Amino acid sequence: MYLVDAADRERFAESKKELDGLLSDDSLSTVPFLILGNKIDIPIAVEELRYFLGLSNYTTGKGKVNLGDTDRRPIEVFMCSIVRKMGYGDGFKWLSQYIK
Repeated sequence: MYLVDAADRERFAESKKELDGLLSDDSLSTVPFLILGNKIDIPIAVEELRYFLGLSNYTTGKGKVNLGDTDRRPIEVFMCSIVRKMGYGDGFKWLSQYIK
């Protein structure tokens, strides 16, 4: 799980650099990645966050996606609000389908 402050656009470059480092780590090559964009109450589109993190064409989908015949790792972005306790439950449910 990777948590990003979706309201702090000034730190998107730093967040992208850290995420890129994790995604390129060979020891994590098969690990599913749940990216949570915190502060859903601030108007930001999930597509904008995907764009700034370089994930526009890289995410695998929010439903039950069968990746068994591919070498792609599950990776998806969910918007959430930690304060309002919303959104992250859907992300955890999504992630749980890939944990063995």
